[in-house]
Amino acid sequence: MCADGSWDVCLIEKKGELLGYLPFYLAKVKGFKVIRMPKLTPYLGVQIIYPAGLSPKKKMDLEQKLTSLLIEQLPQTSYTQIIHHPDFQNWLPFHWAGFRQTTMYTYRLNIKNTDLVFSNFRKNLKRNIAKAQEQLKCVETKDIQSFYDLILATFSRQDMDTPFTFEFFKKLDHQLSLQNRRIIFSTYDHSGKMVAAGYYVWDNHTAYYLLGGHLGHREAMSWTMWHAIQHFSNKVQVLDFEGSMLKSIAHFFSGFGAQPIPYHHTYKGKNKLVDVLKILKS
Repeated sequence: MCADGSWDVCLIEKKGELLGYLPFYLAKVKGFKVIRMPKLTPYLGVQIIYPAGLSPKKKMDLEQKLTSLLIEQLPQTSYTQIIHHPDFQNWLPFHWAGFRQTTMYTYRLNIKNTDLVFSNFRKNLKRNIAKAQEQLKCVETKDIQSFYDLILATFSRQDMDTPFTFEFFKKLDHQLSLQNRRIIFSTYDHSGKMVAAGYYVWDNHTAYYLLGGHLGHREAMSWTMWHAIQHFSNKVQVLDFEGSMLKSIAHFFSGFGAQPIPYHHTYKGKNKLVDVLKILKS
Protein backbone atom coordinates (compact mmCIF):
# COMPACT_ATOMS: atom_id res chain seq x y z
CA MET A 1 0.00 0.00 0.00
CA CYS A 2 1.57 3.27 -1.17
CA ALA A 3 -0.53 5.81 0.72
CA ASP A 4 1.74 8.82 0.25
CA GLY A 5 3.94 7.73 -2.63
CA SER A 6 4.06 5.36 -5.56
CA TRP A 7 5.60 2.00 -6.36
CA ASP A 8 7.58 0.79 -9.34
CA VAL A 9 9.67 -2.24 -10.18
CA CYS A 10 13.00 -2.96 -11.86
CA LEU A 11 12.77 -5.93 -14.23
CA ILE A 12 15.16 -8.18 -16.10
CA GLU A 13 13.68 -10.23 -18.91
CA LYS A 14 15.15 -12.36 -21.65
CA LYS A 15 13.06 -13.39 -24.66
CA GLY A 16 9.89 -12.67 -22.72
CA GLU A 17 11.00 -14.68 -19.69
CA LEU A 18 11.25 -12.94 -16.31
CA LEU A 19 14.66 -13.51 -14.71
CA GLY A 20 14.55 -11.16 -11.73
CA TYR A 21 12.81 -8.14 -10.26
CA LEU A 22 13.18 -5.49 -7.58
CA PRO A 23 10.03 -3.64 -6.44
CA PHE A 24 10.48 -0.33 -4.65
CA TYR A 25 8.45 2.43 -3.03
CA LEU A 26 9.14 6.02 -4.11
CA ALA A 27 8.11 8.97 -1.96
CA LYS A 28 8.98 12.58 -1.24
CA VAL A 29 10.07 13.62 2.25
CA LYS A 30 10.60 17.33 2.92
CA GLY A 31 11.02 17.82 -0.83
CA PHE A 32 13.61 15.04 -1.14
CA LYS A 33 12.94 12.09 -3.42
CA VAL A 34 13.56 8.86 -1.50
CA ILE A 35 13.10 5.12 -1.84
CA ARG A 36 12.04 3.62 1.46
CA MET A 37 9.90 0.85 2.93
CA PRO A 38 6.12 1.30 2.82
CA LYS A 39 4.17 1.12 6.06
CA LEU A 40 3.49 -2.39 7.38
CA THR A 41 5.87 -3.86 4.80
CA PRO A 42 8.71 -5.69 6.55
CA TYR A 43 10.41 -6.98 3.38
CA LEU A 44 10.85 -6.05 -0.27
CA GLY A 45 14.10 -6.41 -2.17
CA VAL A 46 15.57 -8.53 -4.93
CA GLN A 47 13.82 -11.63 -6.23
CA ILE A 48 15.64 -13.99 -8.61
CA ILE A 49 13.95 -16.75 -10.61
CA TYR A 50 16.59 -19.48 -10.63
CA PRO A 51 16.68 -22.08 -13.42
CA ALA A 52 16.54 -25.67 -12.20
CA GLY A 53 19.74 -27.65 -11.79
CA LEU A 54 22.18 -24.78 -11.23
CA SER A 55 25.40 -25.58 -9.40
CA PRO A 56 26.12 -23.40 -6.33
CA LYS A 57 28.83 -21.53 -8.29
CA LYS A 58 26.57 -20.79 -11.26
CA LYS A 59 23.73 -19.81 -8.94
CA MET A 60 25.96 -17.30 -7.15
CA ASP A 61 27.27 -15.89 -10.44
CA LEU A 62 23.73 -15.47 -11.77
CA GLU A 63 22.56 -13.91 -8.53
CA GLN A 64 25.34 -11.34 -8.49
CA LYS A 65 24.95 -10.48 -12.17
CA LEU A 66 21.19 -10.00 -12.04
CA THR A 67 21.28 -8.13 -8.72
CA SER A 68 23.84 -5.68 -10.11
CA LEU A 69 21.70 -5.09 -13.21
CA LEU A 70 18.62 -4.47 -11.05
CA ILE A 71 20.48 -1.97 -8.87
CA GLU A 72 21.53 -0.06 -12.00
CA GLN A 73 17.85 0.44 -12.88
CA LEU A 74 16.97 2.15 -9.59
CA PRO A 75 16.17 5.87 -10.02
CA GLN A 76 18.45 8.54 -8.59
CA THR A 77 17.27 9.61 -5.15
CA SER A 78 18.55 11.47 -2.10
CA TYR A 79 18.22 8.28 -0.10
CA THR A 80 17.50 4.64 -0.91
CA GLN A 81 16.47 2.07 1.68
CA ILE A 82 15.68 -1.56 0.85
CA ILE A 83 14.99 -4.25 3.44
CA HIS A 84 15.35 -7.66 1.86
CA HIS A 85 13.43 -10.86 2.43
CA PRO A 86 15.33 -13.38 4.62
CA ASP A 87 15.68 -15.70 1.61
CA PHE A 88 17.94 -13.10 -0.03
CA GLN A 89 21.37 -13.33 1.58
CA ASN A 90 23.91 -12.16 -1.02
CA TRP A 91 23.96 -8.38 -0.60
CA LEU A 92 27.50 -8.05 -2.00
CA PRO A 93 26.35 -6.31 -5.24
CA PHE A 94 24.76 -3.62 -3.07
CA HIS A 95 28.10 -3.13 -1.33
CA TRP A 96 29.80 -2.78 -4.70
CA ALA A 97 27.21 -0.14 -5.62
CA GLY A 98 28.02 1.96 -2.55
CA PHE A 99 25.27 0.79 -0.21
CA ARG A 100 25.73 0.29 3.50
CA GLN A 101 24.19 -2.63 5.35
CA THR A 102 22.78 -3.53 8.75
CA THR A 103 22.03 -7.14 9.67
CA MET A 104 18.61 -7.56 11.26
CA TYR A 105 16.90 -10.65 12.64
CA THR A 106 13.49 -12.18 12.37
CA TYR A 107 12.33 -15.39 14.04
CA ARG A 108 11.05 -18.35 12.04
CA LEU A 109 9.45 -21.63 13.06
CA ASN A 110 8.66 -24.79 11.10
CA ILE A 111 5.06 -25.48 12.14
CA LYS A 112 4.10 -28.65 10.22
CA ASN A 113 4.31 -30.93 13.26
CA THR A 114 2.37 -29.14 15.99
CA ASP A 115 3.05 -31.82 18.62
CA LEU A 116 6.78 -31.34 18.10
CA VAL A 117 6.38 -27.57 18.02
CA PHE A 118 4.53 -27.50 21.35
CA SER A 119 7.05 -29.85 22.98
CA ASN A 120 9.77 -27.29 22.24
CA PHE A 121 7.91 -24.37 23.84
CA ARG A 122 9.51 -22.78 26.88
CA LYS A 123 8.00 -24.16 30.11
CA ASN A 124 6.50 -20.86 31.27
CA LEU A 125 4.93 -20.43 27.82
CA LYS A 126 3.20 -23.81 28.14
CA ARG A 127 1.86 -22.76 31.56
CA ASN A 128 0.61 -19.45 30.16
CA ILE A 129 -1.21 -21.21 27.31
CA ALA A 130 -2.79 -23.76 29.65
CA LYS A 131 -4.00 -20.97 31.91
CA ALA A 132 -5.34 -18.94 28.97
CA GLN A 133 -7.22 -21.89 27.51
CA GLU A 134 -9.19 -22.20 30.76
CA GLN A 135 -10.04 -18.52 31.10
CA LEU A 136 -10.05 -17.01 27.60
CA LYS A 137 -11.54 -17.58 24.16
CA CYS A 138 -9.59 -17.18 20.90
CA VAL A 139 -11.53 -16.91 17.62
CA GLU A 140 -11.25 -15.46 14.15
CA THR A 141 -12.67 -11.94 13.84
CA LYS A 142 -13.36 -9.51 11.02
CA ASP A 143 -13.82 -6.56 13.38
CA ILE A 144 -10.94 -4.41 12.16
CA GLN A 145 -12.06 -1.36 14.14
CA SER A 146 -11.78 -3.21 17.47
CA PHE A 147 -8.47 -4.69 16.33
CA TYR A 148 -7.13 -1.24 15.48
CA ASP A 149 -8.34 0.09 18.84
CA LEU A 150 -6.33 -2.68 20.50
CA ILE A 151 -3.26 -1.65 18.49
CA LEU A 152 -3.76 1.97 19.59
CA ALA A 153 -3.92 0.83 23.21
CA THR A 154 -0.81 -1.33 22.77
CA PHE A 155 1.25 1.58 21.45
CA SER A 156 -0.20 3.95 24.04
CA ARG A 157 0.78 1.56 26.83
CA GLN A 158 4.38 1.92 25.63
CA ASP A 159 4.12 5.74 25.26
CA MET A 160 4.46 5.42 21.49
CA ASP A 161 2.47 6.88 18.62
CA THR A 162 0.73 4.41 16.31
CA PRO A 163 2.65 4.69 13.00
CA PHE A 164 -0.37 4.31 10.71
CA THR A 165 -3.94 5.56 10.61
CA PHE A 166 -7.11 3.52 10.65
CA GLU A 167 -7.89 4.67 7.11
CA PHE A 168 -4.56 3.31 5.88
CA PHE A 169 -5.08 0.04 7.75
CA LYS A 170 -8.62 -0.27 6.42
CA LYS A 171 -7.43 0.06 2.81
CA LEU A 172 -4.64 -2.47 3.34
CA ASP A 173 -7.03 -4.90 4.99
CA HIS A 174 -9.49 -4.53 2.12
CA GLN A 175 -6.86 -5.45 -0.48
CA LEU A 176 -5.63 -8.43 1.51
CA SER A 177 -9.20 -9.61 2.09
CA LEU A 178 -9.93 -9.49 -1.63
CA GLN A 179 -7.05 -11.92 -2.14
CA ASN A 180 -8.08 -14.05 0.86
CA ARG A 181 -4.59 -13.64 2.30
CA ARG A 182 -5.24 -12.31 5.78
CA ILE A 183 -6.80 -13.50 9.01
CA ILE A 184 -7.22 -11.92 12.45
CA PHE A 185 -7.27 -14.00 15.62
CA SER A 186 -8.59 -12.24 18.70
CA THR A 187 -8.65 -13.41 22.30
CA TYR A 188 -11.43 -12.30 24.66
CA ASP A 189 -11.78 -12.44 28.43
CA HIS A 190 -14.90 -13.67 30.30
CA SER A 191 -16.60 -10.26 29.87
CA GLY A 192 -16.16 -10.33 26.10
CA LYS A 193 -13.37 -7.74 26.03
CA MET A 194 -10.66 -8.16 23.40
CA VAL A 195 -7.39 -8.50 25.35
CA ALA A 196 -5.02 -9.73 22.62
CA ALA A 197 -5.02 -10.18 18.86
CA GLY A 198 -2.77 -11.02 15.93
CA TYR A 199 -3.01 -10.11 12.24
CA TYR A 200 -1.52 -12.69 9.87
CA VAL A 201 -0.88 -12.83 6.12
CA TRP A 202 0.53 -15.72 4.11
CA ASP A 203 1.85 -16.98 0.80
CA ASN A 204 2.17 -20.56 -0.39
CA HIS A 205 5.08 -21.35 1.93
CA THR A 206 5.07 -18.95 4.88
CA ALA A 207 2.63 -17.24 7.21
CA TYR A 208 3.69 -13.83 8.55
CA TYR A 209 2.74 -12.30 11.88
CA LEU A 210 2.26 -8.82 10.49
CA LEU A 211 0.82 -7.02 13.48
CA GLY A 212 -0.56 -7.64 16.93
CA GLY A 213 -0.91 -6.44 20.48
CA HIS A 214 -2.33 -7.05 23.93
CA LEU A 215 -3.55 -5.14 26.94
CA GLY A 216 -0.71 -6.18 29.22
CA HIS A 217 -2.02 -9.75 29.08
CA ARG A 218 0.95 -11.91 28.04
CA GLU A 219 -0.97 -15.18 28.57
CA ALA A 220 -3.58 -14.01 26.06
CA MET A 221 -0.91 -13.16 23.49
CA SER A 222 0.72 -16.57 23.95
CA TRP A 223 -2.63 -18.30 23.45
CA THR A 224 -3.38 -16.20 20.36
CA MET A 225 -0.04 -17.12 18.78
CA TRP A 226 -0.47 -20.82 19.54
CA HIS A 227 -3.96 -20.71 18.04
CA ALA A 228 -2.47 -19.20 14.85
CA ILE A 229 0.29 -21.82 14.71
CA GLN A 230 -2.28 -24.62 14.84
CA HIS A 231 -4.41 -22.92 12.18
CA PHE A 232 -1.54 -22.44 9.73
CA SER A 233 0.10 -25.83 10.27
CA ASN A 234 -2.15 -27.30 7.56
CA LYS A 235 -1.59 -24.41 5.15
CA VAL A 236 2.11 -23.49 5.16
CA GLN A 237 5.51 -24.76 6.23
CA VAL A 238 6.80 -21.83 8.25
CA LEU A 239 5.60 -19.05 10.54
CA ASP A 240 7.66 -15.85 10.33
CA PHE A 241 7.29 -13.81 13.51
CA GLU A 242 8.78 -10.78 11.67
CA GLY A 243 11.34 -9.57 14.17
CA SER A 244 12.11 -8.34 16.53
CA MET A 245 15.38 -6.60 17.33
CA LEU A 246 13.82 -5.57 20.65
CA LYS A 247 15.14 -7.79 23.42
CA SER A 248 11.84 -8.43 25.19
CA ILE A 249 10.00 -9.32 21.97
CA ALA A 250 12.87 -11.49 20.74
CA HIS A 251 12.72 -13.38 24.05
CA PHE A 252 8.98 -13.91 23.64
CA PHE A 253 9.32 -15.25 20.09
CA SER A 254 12.22 -17.54 20.96
CA GLY A 255 10.03 -19.10 23.66
CA PHE A 256 8.04 -20.76 20.86
CA GLY A 257 11.21 -22.46 19.62
CA ALA A 258 11.57 -20.03 16.73
CA GLN A 259 15.09 -19.56 15.38
CA PRO A 260 16.74 -16.18 14.66
CA ILE A 261 17.20 -15.70 10.92
CA PRO A 262 19.28 -12.80 9.53
CA TYR A 263 18.07 -10.47 6.83
CA HIS A 264 19.64 -7.38 5.28
CA HIS A 265 18.79 -3.70 5.55
CA THR A 266 20.67 -1.91 2.74
CA TYR A 267 20.73 1.86 2.41
CA LYS A 268 22.52 4.60 0.51
CA GLY A 269 22.42 8.39 0.82
CA LYS A 270 23.31 10.87 -1.90
CA ASN A 271 24.19 13.40 0.78
CA LYS A 272 25.64 12.80 4.21
CA LEU A 273 23.84 9.80 5.64
CA VAL A 274 23.16 11.40 9.01
CA ASP A 275 21.45 14.39 7.39
CA VAL A 276 19.25 12.19 5.23
CA LEU A 277 18.28 9.98 8.16
CA LYS A 278 17.21 13.09 10.05
CA ILE A 279 14.98 14.01 7.11
CA LEU A 280 13.42 10.55 7.11
CA LYS A 281 12.90 10.57 10.85
CA SER A 282 11.01 13.85 10.61
